[in-house]
Amino acid sequence: MKCAVCGGQATKELENGTTLCSRCNPKDVKMQNCPVCGKSMSIRKGKFGSFWGCIMYPNCMGTRKI
Repeated sequence: MKCAVCGGQATKELENGTTLCSRCNPKDVKMQNCPVCGKSMSIRKGKFGSFWGCIMYPNCMGTRKI
């Protein structure tokens, strides 16, 4: 998995599903906005790894790469 801040190799996972490496601080994680509807996004896990997914799913299918 990739670190949500720098994109490096993640070593830990926070309670909200955010993955971080040992060098990055959880306070550095920036929330993303959905490119489709503009609502907030949360980190989700899929069969190809973690990604940002819209909180309005299944009504909105917006995603972003981490």
